[in-house]
Amino acid sequence: MEPVVLNNIKIEIKEDELLKILGNMGRVESWKGKGIEEKIAEVIELASRLIEPKGIYMIAEGRSLGGTDIFDSLEKMAFSICTIGEKLEKKVGALSREGSILEAVLLDSTGSVAVEETANYIESKIAEIASGEGKKTSPRASPGYGEWKITNQKNLFELLPAGRVGVNLGNSMMMSPQKSISFAIHISETPVRLRGKNFLKKL
Repeated sequence: MEPVVLNNIKIEIKEDELLKILGNMGRVESWKGKGIEEKIAEVIELASRLIEPKGIYMIAEGRSLGGTDIFDSLEKMAFSICTIGEKLEKKVGALSREGSILEAVLLDSTGSVAVEETANYIESKIAEIASGEGKKTSPRASPGYGEWKITNQKNLFELLPAGRVGVNLGNSMMMSPQKSISFAIHISETPVRLRGKNFLKKL
């Protein structure tokens, strides 16, 4: 299958997901009394104007990835790279330089929620394709997790023309824009795990 590009993806930035991230950072309690609720609403509105959710995916055999043999036994997989673009990232930098640290942290965290929702959207599209074939999908996994080495990120970029959605890969295997996600999904009647201790074991 040829790569499929998805532009202008419509996503919802969910406040509860943002609060979950901030809670994990231990930030919500420390910011109480600073009008955090109003600021969160303002930042979500700002982020909605800055993000440009898009992605690219390809359905192929596991051995198509190259550079590793860990997926060779998997007949059908989906590989994807997605992003929300660089505008939000640049705004976070500007806010930090201005000393608006609270707003910068909130906006950066909102960007993390947005790119996760973008990946979720593409994952749902892949699941729809699989369902139409009477198959299921595994949870997505990314380079650097489980048995999938971060160095294999370059093989994913060799397979997918990520430049078509504005994503580039640096020498350190970090993507630019930073708010980008790369991942793989197994498509099968009995998909396997692609991460954790039970790597490549059936779900």
